[in-house]
This record gives sequence, structure tokens and C-alpha cells, in this order.
Amino acid sequence: MTPPTTTDEIRKAYLDFFAERGHLVAPSSSLIPVGDPTLLLTSAGMVQFKQYFSGEAEPPNPRLASSQKCFRTTDIENVGDTKHLTFFEMLGNFSIGDYFKKEAIAWSWEFVTEVLELPEERLWVSIYLDDDEAEGYWREIGVPAERIVRYGDEDNFWGPAGEEGPCGPCSEIHYDYGEEYGADLTPADSGERFVEIWNLVFTQFYHHRDGTRTKLPAPNIDTGMGLERTATIMQGRLSAYESDAFDYLVAGAAKLAGTSYGSDDETDYALRVLAEHARSVTFLIADGVTPANEGRGYVLRRILRRAVRFARKAGIEGLFLGDLSKLVIEKMAHQYPELERERATVLSVIQAEEDRFGQTLQQGMALLRGFMSAVEAADAGLAAAESKQDGKEIGGALSGLRDLSQAPHEGAAAAGWPFVAPRLRFAADRAENIQRRWDAGDLDADRASRETAAALRGAREAVDLLKAQTPGEAAFKLYDTFGFPLDITIDVAREHGMSVDVEGFERDLEAQRERSRAAAKFGLGERVYVSATMRAGEPRIAVAAPTVFSGYESTEQATTLVAMLVNGAPVERAARGDAVEVVLSETPFYAEAGGQVGDTGEIAGAQGRIAVETTHAPVAGLIVHAGEVVDGEVAVGERVTARVDASRRADVMRNHTGTHLLHAALRRVLGTHVRQAGSLVAPDRLRFDFSHPSGVSGDELREIERMVNGRVLDNLPVLHEQMGFQEAIDNGALAFFGDKYGDMVRTCRIGAPGEEPFSFELCGGTHTAATGEIGLLHVESEGSIGAGTRRIEAVTGRGTEGVLSERHVLMEALAKQLQTAPADLQSRLAAVLEDLDRERKRASALERDLAKRQTDGLAGGAQDVDGVAVLASEVTVSTMDALRGAADSLRGRIESGVIVLGSVIDGKPAFVATVSKDLTAEGYHAGNIIREVAKVAGGGGGGRPDMAQAGGKDASKLAEALALAPELVRRR
Repeated sequence: MTPPTTTDEIRKAYLDFFAERGHLVAPSSSLIPVGDPTLLLTSAGMVQFKQYFSGEAEPPNPRLASSQKCFRTTDIENVGDTKHLTFFEMLGNFSIGDYFKKEAIAWSWEFVTEVLELPEERLWVSIYLDDDEAEGYWREIGVPAERIVRYGDEDNFWGPAGEEGPCGPCSEIHYDYGEEYGADLTPADSGERFVEIWNLVFTQFYHHRDGTRTKLPAPNIDTGMGLERTATIMQGRLSAYESDAFDYLVAGAAKLAGTSYGSDDETDYALRVLAEHARSVTFLIADGVTPANEGRGYVLRRILRRAVRFARKAGIEGLFLGDLSKLVIEKMAHQYPELERERATVLSVIQAEEDRFGQTLQQGMALLRGFMSAVEAADAGLAAAESKQDGKEIGGALSGLRDLSQAPHEGAAAAGWPFVAPRLRFAADRAENIQRRWDAGDLDADRASRETAAALRGAREAVDLLKAQTPGEAAFKLYDTFGFPLDITIDVAREHGMSVDVEGFERDLEAQRERSRAAAKFGLGERVYVSATMRAGEPRIAVAAPTVFSGYESTEQATTLVAMLVNGAPVERAARGDAVEVVLSETPFYAEAGGQVGDTGEIAGAQGRIAVETTHAPVAGLIVHAGEVVDGEVAVGERVTARVDASRRADVMRNHTGTHLLHAALRRVLGTHVRQAGSLVAPDRLRFDFSHPSGVSGDELREIERMVNGRVLDNLPVLHEQMGFQEAIDNGALAFFGDKYGDMVRTCRIGAPGEEPFSFELCGGTHTAATGEIGLLHVESEGSIGAGTRRIEAVTGRGTEGVLSERHVLMEALAKQLQTAPADLQSRLAAVLEDLDRERKRASALERDLAKRQTDGLAGGAQDVDGVAVLASEVTVSTMDALRGAADSLRGRIESGVIVLGSVIDGKPAFVATVSKDLTAEGYHAGNIIREVAKVAGGGGGGRPDMAQAGGKDASKLAEALALAPELVRRR
């Protein structure tokens, strides 16, 4: 029988092999882990079986096998070499407390030697340092001792997958390509000769978040065989990119680039990046990941952008990734039908992100060139200041130094100025200090000259450093914000005779990697306990059994008060005025969870009553009622009646069922990529956050609202059922990624029995009995709350009634005010706005005319100050625009001179200064002049050398401030 060689053949042979040995073949789970908030993405075959390994749930069969889609983020930057992948398929066989090392070792050897027919002399085995038992089994089946090596924790101890979970020692099978591929003697060497193909994990322990490990109830087996690596060996290749897992994508990328694989090392690297990342993004998007700036969405965005960067290096311009994604879908949809099902979404998300990044790549290049221009501008400005100092013109040199920390107004240079200015600000501050002391007479000319020279030297050192080396922070911002590769930054810098601070870049990059590693694990955070013992980490309220929740059936319950806290300490009794936290044996109060707010109401006993203000569940199974004793006394152990505020609960239920309808409608109108990203279900409103790469149009929003209210009018039944988690998922129930589920779950199904449901989700919240009870859902707003995430806010029931009634009253009042009927309000309002616009234009024209008339009489009033025409005057205008217009009008009449105008606008002084071009060339600066003028009126401002504006606080100082202008020109 011919051994399997293609990826499809190997996958089938593997699963058939273990099915024949009593294993239930499980389908691959999503790349987004369901019910496991500790993981960013599914990174191993055992992820979907963690609850079985930990004993939290009963497996459908003690022996399982799968071909699992996996994604690991640690190697993204290495993808492009011949080894590393982000997305891969992991073949695995698993034993949940059934067989252990002996069977796992025997079957793995049988598969690789008899099914794959790999030569035994080509196979090596590694084991954990002290695992003599595993070595004995390998020796038993014929592996010679000299081909068995021992590794430590880093190489041969696996897990957990996430912050906690099953783990244990492992044993690996390595394939030896032969001496011609390297001088390595064993797999312990790090050359190219050996490659690991199968890892057998002997799962014996559970790793807890505090770092401790405890033995599992029964030892388990978790194995992983990399499909792509195995196919590479079976096809006689050295790299997965030359196997059928990737060769079609490499060829497709080469065609787009107009080249062929193998012609150039640098281009080959880029083609491998495109092939790998095209496959990765296709699977991520098909499983519901959308581009974002954090979490798994950031991973997707990062590899999408990396693909675009390398496409440009390979010579591909414009959109390309969608073409490669289509190849992935055609090649792999027979095994993963979700690829074809989500084809439209995959291609749409890819195109939108490619478009967006193409723009940001241009922005990054503009910022980089802007930085270079900013350095050149700083160099030129400093040279001008130095020339003034050489001529002993201290004032001119100081003015030049101050200007160095202000962004040049040329666009490109201004874009890069934030990276330049901090290195020049110290020199500018020194210049300000020298100028202040010089003006006050505290410095003689010789001392001022020496200090100015020192300040200039400091600025020159900063500028020369910038001319020699681009700061690492600038290079990293380009990389992190725009995905701009470091090598391009280095190339552009070299063109300008500069280098790049690569060490600084690497420091920032490592800090970013630390943030990414932290983001790669979704922790539950520090738990808050309500408890009876004071030892850290133990519950302070000791209860014999979890609280029984009866709120699905009733809003009132006779029960027993079993524990109580006042001010965080356990008590037996509490009296009126005490703030209490109470635990009941049974309760109808819903504890805040899944976005639904906790219930309020009262707990009444024979001698007292508690007003419950909120209900929460700080520990699984423990429901805590927080409130205040408002009447008499209550005591632990007494029988009480717990009553939920039924009216408030009904409002909450309307909004919760409305949320489910909204989610279903969003998926139907926008696409099945829509996933819930958060929610709030309160009595007065609902809020629903969801993944979607772009804004929701008005027509789409109206269609969503219409669809929801259509189901409300249909009065569909809302049905609930307890079932196994996997059964619910298999039946099509939506689970919320990031939530943790037990073995048994509660489902919420909206739709007629026997028909396809409109909505089917896992949900432990409370709901209306039928959709008609919602009344009507009204969408209040829709908008972005982050890249790739949108938010809808809406109301139902009484909330909708209140909103619509309020809008109706408002519309009636507005119609009455405008003397029209409500039906004609839109056209009447348009007419009013047109009239207002005409009046505004007329008023603006009148003000411009008034300003012109004033300036007509002012032009001849300029005074000569050391050969410079200076006009400083007050004008009467009502806006800053009009004040600037007056200055422009005067500038047209005074060809060479300095103009300073002031006016009182809205009770405060405002100033504008202009300097003609010939005078700015001589060092006169409108920004410096206006800054000093505004100081007199208690304000400040600044601007360009030719035009600046400022504001003040004290209108009575307007004339005094304007009178300073000629003196400032004289001092210059």
C-alpha cells in the first residue's frame, strides 16, 4: 500500500488510524476559543478538550482525535524564513483517563513506521530528563538507546495552553534528513538536519495561576503532529513552503509579482510571507476575527499589514491579498467549509484593510520625510542664529534659538517636528532665560554673549546628533503605528546622510512585545470574594452549598438567610441603617452577569426588612445581595421572603430579549462575521457592542430595526433548555468567545417550535416569554468604539414609549414655534435655515465693510520706528476672522512694515500682528511681537514670523498692550 503523501491524504490516514483504535474524531474548533477566556487564539489541539482534562466536564468518549486549526503569535516576525508558521494544522490523539504512555508511544511508532513508512533509522526520540518509564517503552518497541536523548523543562515539558490548565512531561519524535544536511549529531543540536514531527504529552498535572501544580484525577495523553511538517517530509522537501500546503500560494504570489520562486533570496522571502499570511488571515477572518488595535484583532491587523509591506518589497502594487485568499478557499474549503461560507466577509475585510493600510503606508513615508525635512529646517535655523552670534547680534541669535523649538509651517517638516523639537527645547528655554535677564538689565553684553554662545553650542550638539541618527522612537512609531518596516526607515535615512538608532528601536520593540505577550492571555483578573475567614484567597462567607437560583420561574421566594456581612465582617444580626451583604439558601434575584444588571427588590423577615440595591456573584455559585436594612432587624438563620422588583425585572427582560433579536438581525443584515463584543442590559436601555469592520449605513440600520420589530410583531416564543455545552454548539447555538462555560449550559431559542430559530444562543439571563412583550425596539445611536468594533444603543418597551413620546412633544412644539404642521416641519426648517444663512452672509459682508472703512482711515497712521513703518491700533470688530481680515486689508496698503491690531471680542482682548516679507528676512517676527503684546493684557499667543494672533484676559489693558508694539520693534 502506498504511503500517504499529500496533506489531505496524511490528515485522513491519521484520523482513520486512530478511529480504528476507538477514538472519536472531533471536528476542529474555531480559532477563537469558545468558553476559555485565558487564551487569545486556539494554539493547540487540546484547547477544545481542556474541560475534559481538568475534570470539569465528561468527555463524549475517553479517546478523541482531531485535526485542529491552530494559530501561534510568537513567530510572526520570523515568518518568511523556511521554517516558521503562524497558522497550522495539528493532528492529535487524546486520552482522557484511559490509556497512557505505553499505548501512546506504541501507536505513534506504528503510524510513522508502518503507515507513513518512514525509515526507522531516520527517527530519533527525545524524552524528559527523568522519564525512565517513557525510555523503557521506546526501547521496548525497538528504538536504540543511542537515538534517545533527554531534554529539560524548556524542551520536554509541555503546557499549559494559557495561564492555567493541564500540563506534563513529553516525548518527541524527530526526523533525520541525514548528514548531508548538517553536522549535527543529535536533535539537541540546532542545525537544519533534524526536525520534530510529533510531540506526545503525558498530561499528569494541572498548572494553577499561582504557579502551583496538582495531580490530575487521572493521567491523560495529549499529542500533536504538525501536518505541514509531516507533509514536507513525505514529499521529500526541506521546507513546508515547497510542499502542497503552500506551493500553490507561493506560485500565486510569484505570478502577482511577475517573478518566479527561486530566482532571488530577498524576493523568495517576501513570497513566503505572502503565502503564509494569506492563509492565516483567511482562516482568522472566517472564524470571526476582525482587524482591531488590541487582542486577536490586533494580531490579524499586524499580519495583514506585514503582508502588504512584503508585497511592496516583491514589487506588487495595489490590492493583492484577496486573490491569494481565494486560492486558500478553493484549496481548503472541502476540509473547512466555513471558508466558503464566509467567503464574502473574508474578501471584504481583506480589501478594506489593504485599502486602509495603503493610505497609512503613505502617511508613514510622509512622516519619515517630514522628520528629515524638520532636521534640515532646524539645521538651517540654527545656522542663521549662529551667524547672528558671530556678528555679536545677541538678540538675533536668541530669537533664532527660540524659533528652533517651534514647528516650521511647511507641511512635511511640521509632520516630523514632534521628534525634533524636544531635543531643541532646552536650548530655547535657555534663550528665553537669557533674553529675560538681558531685557531686565541683569546681564552685561559680554556675559550675555558668552551664555548665548553656550546655548548655541548645546543646540548644535542636538541638531548634529539628529543629522547623524534618526531617534529610535521615531523609527518605532513609524513601525508600530503605520507598519513601516525598519529597513525602509534605514534606507531613507541613508539617502539623507543619516543612520537610525536601531538599539533605541529594539528597546521600544521589546517593550511592545512584552505588551503583546501580556495581551496574548486573557486573564480573569483578581477575584473579589465575600467570605468568612480572613486568610487571603479563601472565601469569607462559608456556605455549605451554592445558592439556588429560582428567578427563572418566579420573582418571589421563601428562603433562609444563611450568611451576612456588615462593613466586610461577618455578623449574626444587623439593624436598621446597616449596609449589608447577604447570602440566601435560595433566591429569585438574578446576579449581574453576561451584561445583564443585577436585580433589586427586598428581603423581608418577621422582624425587619432589607432594601436590595444590587445583586452580584463574586464567586461561582455564590449570589450576594447588597443593600441596607431599612426596617427593624434581620438575623442569620431566619426565614425570609425575597421579592424582586418585578416591574424593573420586566423592563430588563424586554431589553435582554431585544438584545438577542438585535444580534440575530445584525448577523443577517451585515454578515455572520458579526460577533458580540460586549453588552449592557439595564431596565432603561440596552447597549450592544459587536465586531464589524466599517460603519453601519442608515439604510442598514433601518433594515435591522425593521427586522427586529417584525419578529416582535410575530410574537415568537422564547424557549429555554438545559443541555450539554458541546451539544448546544453542535446544534448551532452561538457562544460568546471569552466567556467560560460549564459542561451544562442554558440556551435561549427565539422562534416557533420545529422551525429554524431566528436566534439561538447560550444565555443564562432572564427573558420575556414571547417577543411581543418587548413592545417595540428603537435604535437610539450607532457608532465606533474602536477599530473593528461598533456599538448600538437602543430602548424597548416603556423606554421606547418614553423616547417616542418625548420626540413627539418636541416636534409638536417646534412645529408650533415655526407656525407649520408637523408633517411640513422638514421643509419649513430648511426654509428657516436658508434665511439664517442669508442673514449670516449679510452680517459678515457688513462687518467686512465696517472693518475696511476703519482700515481706510488707519493706513496713513503708521509711525516710523528706526526706519520701519509700525501701525498699532484698536479696531471695532466682533470676530477673530474680522480682525484678521482688517490686518490683511492693511497689509495690502503698507508694503513694508509691522501691523498690530487689537479689539475687544466677547469681552476679552484679541490681537493680530503681521510682518511684511522683507522684514521677516531681517529677523522681525510677528509671533514674538504678539506674545509680548498679549502679556500686557494677561494673555499669550504666537505664530509664524509673518502672521500671528493672541488673546488676553483684561480688556482694560488693550490700549496699553498696543502701545508696546513700537517699542518691541525698536528693541529688535
